[in-house]
Amino acid sequence: MEVLELKPVKGKKVYLYLIKKEDRELFESEYEDLKEIIKKRNFRFAIVDFNDNDSKELYQTALLKFLKKFTLPYYNIDIPENAKNYLYHEILREEVQISELEEEYENLYLNEQQDTFKAQNLKSWIDLLKIEVEYKKKHLELIIKPKWIVKKVLDIVNEIKHDKLSILHFAPEKLFSELKSLFEEYNIKVIKYDMNKIDMKSIVIQERI
Repeated sequence: MEVLELKPVKGKKVYLYLIKKEDRELFESEYEDLKEIIKKRNFRFAIVDFNDNDSKELYQTALLKFLKKFTLPYYNIDIPENAKNYLYHEILREEVQISELEEEYENLYLNEQQDTFKAQNLKSWIDLLKIEVEYKKKHLELIIKPKWIVKKVLDIVNEIKHDKLSILHFAPEKLFSELKSLFEEYNIKVIKYDMNKIDMKSIVIQERI
């Protein structure tokens, strides 16, 4: 199993353009903005995160076709399957338990025993398990997944033989905060953008800071 080890960037200046993109479509205004960004910066590669499980559909998206036109290498990064399966095992076990308890509770309800101590106990247990499962799913998506994304980016950057490089990273907004914090912790400067509010002048200014 691949180990989640993050190796900081050393002796390089790395700028990562974290761009808010919630879907796989690419509107005309976004196309023009991206074209201008790519023309102004010499990007080494792009990271695309749509959390899409259908790879065939993913690689036919407008955004990835656009990146191909600029011969810009891109990576779709997620938690490795073996690690994901391990992390989901406990969640799935608890979901099965919830299903079994709900069936038992439903039988009590059908027999008009929903007000008994046993029924109330079951309901409390079910509610507690649902909260735990939701917490674990969010932790996996909002904390663990960003760490794997950053790990993969750091691995790629550390293999590149250049002391200054820029990266495009398309991701949903809910991951922005954790990604930015992790990237900067490991010596990558993050420049955040919303596709609808890109100010081209600020790109050059922020890279000079």
